Amino acid sequence: MPDALSRMRRALRTEDVDQAHAKSLLFWARAFLSFCSNDALERLNRNDVEAFLTHASEERFAGPPARNRALEAIEWLFRTLPDGPPAWLKILIEEHRPGSRPNILTQSEVRQLLARLNGTGWLAAALVYGTGIRLLECVRLRVRDIDLEHDRLTVRDGEDRISRTLPLPENIQDRLTSHLEDLRMAHIRALVEDHGHATLPPPVAARAPNLARKWGWQYLFPERLERDHVGTPEDARKQIVHHIDPQTLHRRFERAAVDANIYRRVTGHVLRNSFALHMIQNGVSVRRLERILGTRPAEAGDEANARSLPIPADGANAPISRH
Repeated sequence: MPDALSRMRRALRTEDVDQAHAKSLLFWARAFLSFCSNDALERLNRNDVEAFLTHASEERFAGPPARNRALEAIEWLFRTLPDGPPAWLKILIEEHRPGSRPNILTQSEVRQLLARLNGTGWLAAALVYGTGIRLLECVRLRVRDIDLEHDRLTVRDGEDRISRTLPLPENIQDRLTSHLEDLRMAHIRALVEDHGHATLPPPVAARAPNLARKWGWQYLFPERLERDHVGTPEDARKQIVHHIDPQTLHRRFERAAVDANIYRRVTGHVLRNSFALHMIQNGVSVRRLERILGTRPAEAGDEANARSLPIPADGANAPISRH
């Protein structure tokens, strides 16, 4: 018997679990380890568990009660580790709990989440929650899309077409001002070294490639400097600036959620859905909300009627940095 199963059997006896129930748990635990072909639990992750639950449903024809029993067995397996079940497993169990609530953060949870974020993670989360933009729309933002004078945010698609214009959250402008100043100084240094070339939307790149060096076309969340190997040898030495990978921000959100004892999966989509619910609770109609979210075509006067959510004060002091 694998070591993990032996430890689990001893734990079940110590906890005086009913014999029939323990037998069922051991069955599913053995099936899980066999499916993963791995007794080293430390090397397994959420993807392994989700793949097994799918296998149990599609190949073993396990219904919801059996899948819940399998998940319980997996939790018992991980309890035998020195640090107990990992955070990602707690989140997964919470998501599969019968009758669990929709994955929407309360305003208190948003406050706790932001308090545990910093740098670009905090700023991106604040923008997504405060305006309801998609995380991909957020990372695509460029300097020219931020209008601090009129407290406006312009959202564009991948072809540089304007999707909608939204107000900035009231208590984020100071943080954005500081962040933009840091970016401007970094961009000046990059230009001196003949770098600072931002990737451009295809139509813009074909029409005006020189815009890549312009300040207004720099990303609000720049990352991943890549060398352009196309063109002349001089081009090959230039570093190309792209926007941050949305998955990087997802991972930061999830780590912050665990630190805040929020054992549910927290992504940009969850923040956007939380924005939507809180807006409805504030009296915004569904039709109007759909235009703010960009799921319904804009109408005349939408810009003036757009709304934002204030960022919880406890998270407003998080330092902004590029890292």
